[in-house]
Amino acid sequence: MFIISKGVILLIMIIQFVTTVLLVFLLLGCVDASSNYSNVYLFNYKFNSSSSLYQHLTLDSNSTSTNSTSTTSSFLDSDLSKISVKVGYMALCISANDFQQCSSYVDLQSIPQLTISFFETKFSLLDIAQTFHTFIVHQRLLMASMIFTLAILIILCYLVLPICFGTLTIKRIGLLLSFTNMMLWGLGTMLQHQSVIATTKLLTGASFEVVEVGRGQRAETMTWVSFSFLIVVFLSFVMMNYAAMRNLRGANGSGKKSVIMEKV
Repeated sequence: MFIISKGVILLIMIIQFVTTVLLVFLLLGCVDASSNYSNVYLFNYKFNSSSSLYQHLTLDSNSTSTNSTSTTSSFLDSDLSKISVKVGYMALCISANDFQQCSSYVDLQSIPQLTISFFETKFSLLDIAQTFHTFIVHQRLLMASMIFTLAILIILCYLVLPICFGTLTIKRIGLLLSFTNMMLWGLGTMLQHQSVIATTKLLTGASFEVVEVGRGQRAETMTWVSFSFLIVVFLSFVMMNYAAMRNLRGANGSGKKSVIMEKV
C-alpha cells in the first residue's frame, strides 16, 4: 500500500513537471528564432494577396533598415504576402522569405518596423502587434499560474519522500494551491482563447481583409493540455486528502474501541 501510494504521487509529480514545462514554453514563445520558440505563438498575421486592396499596399524602404544589410535586402526583395508577424506573450517574430528575427516588446526598435503605405495612410505591422499585446494579451495570469505550479511541484517532491512529516497539512496546502491554480489558469485559458478569436475577427474586418490572421495551433494545444493536467492534479489532491481523512477517522475509531474494551 505504501509503494502504491508513493507511485501515484510520483506519477502526479511527473504530470505536474510536464505542465510546468508547457507553461514555460508558452510564456517564452517567440523569444528566439529557433523553431522551438518561434512556432509557439498566439496568432500571426500577414497580408492577404487575394484581397482587391492588396495592390495598393507599398512597403516603405526606410522602415526596413537595420544594422544588417542582408536583413534589409530580405525584406525589400520579398513579396508583401511573404512577410508575417508572429505574436507571443513576451515577444514577437517577424519573417520574410528565409529570414526570421525575434524581439521582446521592450526592444522592438532593434528590428525592422515595416511601415506600410496604403494610399495616404501609413501603419506599421509592429505597432499593431504592440497594441494587441498592451490591451488584449497579458502574461500576468500565466506567470502567476507558473508560480503556483512550481509550488505544487515542490510539495509533490516532498510527499514522494520515504519519510515526511506533517503529511496531512502538506496535502491540505497542496489541495488549496492546486484548486487556486486550476481556477486561475482556467480563467487565463478562456481569456487567451477569446482574445485570439476576437483578434482574428477584429483585425480581419478592420483591415477590409487586407490583413489575414491565423491562430497558433501549437500554443493553443499547449494551453488546453496544461489546463487539463492541472485538473488532474487537483482531483488527485482531492483523493489524497479524502484517503488521509478516512485513514485518520479509522485510526481514531480503532482507538476508541480499544479504550472501551479495556474499560469492560
